[in-house]
Amino acid sequence: MIQQDRNNAAVSETLGYILLFAIVTLSMGFIYAVGYPMLQSNIDANIFESAEQSFIVLQSDMDRVAFDQKPVTITRMKLQNSELSVNNGSSMTITYDSTPPLPVNTGNIEFEKDKKKIIYEMGSILESYPPDSMIMVSKPPIYVTDIDNTTVTTVGLISVNGEDSVSGKGIATMTFTHNLSNMSMSSSPTDVEVNINSNYAPVWKKYFEDIGFTVTNTTSSGITAHMNNTMLILSRHVVDVDIS
Repeated sequence: MIQQDRNNAAVSETLGYILLFAIVTLSMGFIYAVGYPMLQSNIDANIFESAEQSFIVLQSDMDRVAFDQKPVTITRMKLQNSELSVNNGSSMTITYDSTPPLPVNTGNIEFEKDKKKIIYEMGSILESYPPDSMIMVSKPPIYVTDIDNTTVTTVGLISVNGEDSVSGKGIATMTFTHNLSNMSMSSSPTDVEVNINSNYAPVWKKYFEDIGFTVTNTTSSGITAHMNNTMLILSRHVVDVDIS
């Protein structure tokens, strides 16, 4: 009887260890299955938030190069399994004072991770989320004011010049170099027409309506906006962008 009891105790102890091991294994599997996606989601959110802050710095650096004509500025940014690119895809055409239309390639800088994007375009910062949500995070130097009962429209147009991209896990270095700046203005109040070609046309439609323009034509890739009887101050700034 004593030997039998010992055998039973040994079997029970072995079964107990097996059961405990199975419970621990299942628990770890459950935690991994449920917790890891949440952890990864938080990591991705932090990466995107960090990129947002980097683009705020980028916008400030671009302003210094464009408006203050600082010769060169360098900005660095962690990629963390994302892509950073510069292209000449977007454009703006301005017509006023019965002058020939002035087409300007404005280009943009894009950060993309998991189909979410942060975009620097025409001096603004935009964000795009799948499937088709877009917002403006920081405004461009384009605005309308009233001075002595006269409407004044100011367009500080910053063009990004470059075709480049990098991706992966390293640190990207962006070099901004001043190319040219010029300024013009209407001789008297005039009618202004602005045509924008951009993948983010809905954001631009909302912005131009918010500052008082009348938007007369809208597509998924472009808008036409008008401001009548306004003085126009137009400055154009081209910044060369290199990414490495």
